[in-house]
This record gives sequence, C-alpha cells and structure tokens, in this order.
Amino acid sequence: MIPKPPEHVVTITDDAALAEFAARMRERDWIAIDTEFLRESTYYPELCLVQIADAHEIGLIDVIALDDLEPLAALLTDTSVLKVFHSAEQDLEVLYQRFGTMPAPLFDTQVAAPLVGLDDQMGYARLIKALLDIELPKAHTRTDWSKRPLPTGALDYAADDVRYLALAYHVIGNTLVEHEREAWLVDDFEQMVQPERFDVDTSAAWRRIKSWHRLNPAQQQALAEIADWREREAMASDRPRRWILADDIVIELAKRRPQNADALGEVRALPAKTLNRHGQALLACLHAAAQRPAEPLAAPPAPPTDEEKRLIKIGMDTLSERADAHGIAASTLASRKEIAAMVAGTRALRVLSGWRASVAGEAALAAIKNAEAASGSGVSNP
Repeated sequence: MIPKPPEHVVTITDDAALAEFAARMRERDWIAIDTEFLRESTYYPELCLVQIADAHEIGLIDVIALDDLEPLAALLTDTSVLKVFHSAEQDLEVLYQRFGTMPAPLFDTQVAAPLVGLDDQMGYARLIKALLDIELPKAHTRTDWSKRPLPTGALDYAADDVRYLALAYHVIGNTLVEHEREAWLVDDFEQMVQPERFDVDTSAAWRRIKSWHRLNPAQQQALAEIADWREREAMASDRPRRWILADDIVIELAKRRPQNADALGEVRALPAKTLNRHGQALLACLHAAAQRPAEPLAAPPAPPTDEEKRLIKIGMDTLSERADAHGIAASTLASRKEIAAMVAGTRALRVLSGWRASVAGEAALAAIKNAEAASGSGVSNP
C-alpha cells in the first residue's frame, strides 16, 4: 500500500528535539533522506540541512544550529532502518565526510527507476512527475543553505524533496516486487555505501586536469607532483583546489619546470601571493619531478581497429536487444566503454557479474565470441 505524503513538518534546531525525532525514526522500517550543502568556498562539502521523512512527518534538521549530532549519526548507521535517497552520490559523500560513516542499508530511486521502465539518470523532479504526476517548483535550487534564517519557501522546497521521495520509493518498490526484480540491486546498493569510494588518492589528482595528455613525459611528471601537492594542500586547508592553484597555472608550471626561485618568479601566471606562500613547496615538487624517469603518466588509448569496432557494435546491439526484452534502459546494463573492454579481453566487468550478467552480459559476450570465431579474428582473450 502506498502511503499518503506526510504533511506534518518540524524544523529541528535544538539537541533535545533532534534526540526525540531520531528516536522515533529508528522505530521505522524506512526513512527518506536528502541533504542540502554548500561547496563553493571549501574543499569538503559543508552540510547545512538534513531532511528526513517517514509516512507521518518530515524533519528538517538544522545542522548548523545543533551542537550534538550523535542521534542523527546513530540513525544513519542503524542497519534496521532502510535509508531511501534519490541520486545518493553527493548525499553519501557529504554525510561520510561529516560523520565518518556511511548510511546503510540504502535504496536509491534514481538507480532503481530504469528497472521499472523509467529513463536512466532521471532527476528528482522528472521522477516525481513521471510517477505521481506532481510538478515540483524549482525556485530554490540555488539557495544559500548556510544563511539563517532560511526563507519559508526554501524550507518548503527542502521538505518536498523527501515528502514525495517516500511515495516514489513505494511505487518503484512495489513494481520491482511485481517483476521479481527486488533482489537485482542489492549488490549495487551495497557497493554504493563502501566508504573507500570517497577516499582521495592524491597521487592520481593529475587526472582531474583535462589537458595533461598534451604535455611531454617530463612535463607530465611535473604536473603529477604539483597536482598531488595541491590536492593535499586543499584538503589540509579545506579550500577549493582552484584557490590553491588554478589548473592553467599548474599546466604552465609543468610546461616550464622552473628549478630555482628566480625562474619560478618569472612565471607571470603565478600570483605574487601564491609565490610568497607556496614558492618553496612548488620548487620541491618540481625538483622531485626532475628526479623521476621521464615516462608518460598513462598510455594514451589506442583507437579501436575496424574489427574491434565491428565486435563492439555486435556487443552493443545484443545489449540493446536484451534491454528491450526486459523493458529497461541499455545504459543501466553497460556502457560502450565496458563493451569495448569486453572486446579487448577484460572480464572483471560489472556487466559480467550479478543480475546484469544473466540479463545481458553473458549474451553480449557470447555474441562477440561467436562473431570472432566466424571471422577468425581472435581479438578478445578467452
């Protein structure tokens, strides 16, 4: 049975009220959750508001006003309560950064929607329109959630984000049960709440800089050292990367690779303030890079051969056929990149495990192998 949307809304601004609300929510089988945060002047997202709803009430938890968030943390990690999100990725990140733990178990309506015949990667407003025929306002999508007091309209907007999420969860959940697909997403949701997903590998920070591949190998090594340092500095100071050093300056330093203070000072793009504050650290990065072998950071991907293109098309066609047969979006099963990896011989792929394997992955692999055998190309590995 699909519940009516909760109408009672309470804004929680004191510790006692939070403790009482969290205790009530821990008695539920499920709760709907959303968050509001800022990430304009910090490295880590700044949690401002947490919205939680059950079938009866909505709590708008003013994180900024509260001193003791332990009841909220305990609720988020209570494994007897299912947490329902829509497009949970950013919510999970901000909650993990704030509390050091992941909310679990989890259900994500955006991830589940394609399994009930809806589009892949649907936004919340589109989902609610498709499922409930309700139009949600967009007036507060750019609200500064750190300002107090929050306008009434912003609070109404925040409440709607969980008011209808509860209904969407029940509609999708019931449809999954009808089609015997409720177990399909268990592994996906378990993977989503693995905390290591949000651990930062500073040594790979260079991948964020789009034009790295245009540099020669020695310059790439310099880029990697500077990007690693910048990431660690941004984390330590909780400031955006661009406030530490803009990408174009990182590229310029990597190109020129100055080895002393005078040469570093000649880099016009480098602000004097940054030079004074971080000059020695930047030179240390450049000196370290000079000691490393001048090797590319990564081999550029080779363009597929005509035969590989043919096999990729066969795999993608099979994927589409299987998706159509099950009434789901092909992009939910695999991307073209995954099918290309399959053709290249990779077998540790999401599409070749769990429900995706039985629905489409095994069929796509068989079609590719049959096409290989017929042509004698032997492109992929056994």
